[in-house]
Amino acid sequence: SIDCVITSPPYWQLRDYGYTGQWGLEPTFQQYLEHLWSMMDEIHRVLKPTGTVWINLGDSYSTQSGTNLAISKGKHKEQDSTYLTNRGESGNLIKDKTLPNKCLLLLPHRFAIGCIERGYIMRNDVIWAKRNGMPESVTDRFSKKHEYFFFMVKSEKYFFDLDAIRDKHIWGEIDKRADGKRHLLNGLSQSGNYATNAVSFNEKGKNPGSVSDFWDVCTKPSSHKHYASYNDELLKKPILAGCPIGGTVYDPFMGTGSTAEICVRTGRNYIGSEMSKEYCDIADKRLNYQNKLAL
Repeated sequence: SIDCVITSPPYWQLRDYGYTGQWGLEPTFQQYLEHLWSMMDEIHRVLKPTGTVWINLGDSYSTQSGTNLAISKGKHKEQDSTYLTNRGESGNLIKDKTLPNKCLLLLPHRFAIGCIERGYIMRNDVIWAKRNGMPESVTDRFSKKHEYFFFMVKSEKYFFDLDAIRDKHIWGEIDKRADGKRHLLNGLSQSGNYATNAVSFNEKGKNPGSVSDFWDVCTKPSSHKHYASYNDELLKKPILAGCPIGGTVYDPFMGTGSTAEICVRTGRNYIGSEMSKEYCDIADKRLNYQNKLAL
């Protein structure tokens, strides 16, 4: 019954959301991935044959420096997190001896490969470029300013409306060539997305993937006490392209309701799951307001 699934699961060992049973605080990244794959099995079950799935996932390192919120006897405390790979049941941070220090775990890649092995068809691994992402204090590697958006389907034939998300062409002036057509003029910046008379040209606009394999979308501060919320612009492309008008979008990790809000604005139905009562209350108020505007 579901036309489209869009979600961003909690990243591993990154944040404590303050409720029992939360994903992301598993002792090992293998257990974390098993949880995510169990979710993907259920999504595959409820997804229409024509449905689409969009999963945003960030990576983690085998070791991190600084401080981290750890769990100890139901209380939160800051403690040194020189080794943040594994979290024991007591809340103590322990090192996985099978992994080298400072190693990028490639969790999004491991997750994606596991999804393919479970029957999904991977259509795109879109890079979300976060130019204004949080600064990092590291000095022996590059700052990490990107995450992945995986676009998957369960059938070879599925709903996808490219025209709904085409980017506008930028034209130069018409030059005076004999053929009378528009051309990219000398002196124009080559960094712009200028339309030419290529075979792939479409007057409705260009395919966002024709120029780059990444979405350049800045992070956006949340006014709803959610520290890992989406920028609305990041959600519009998947919803407009991956779900028909009047269709149903499901977000298993709804948070404060960003996905659902875009659904209301664009004429889609939504279903959301969320373990945090505080976030559910915020989402209810936010969506009640949007539904009133839609009337």
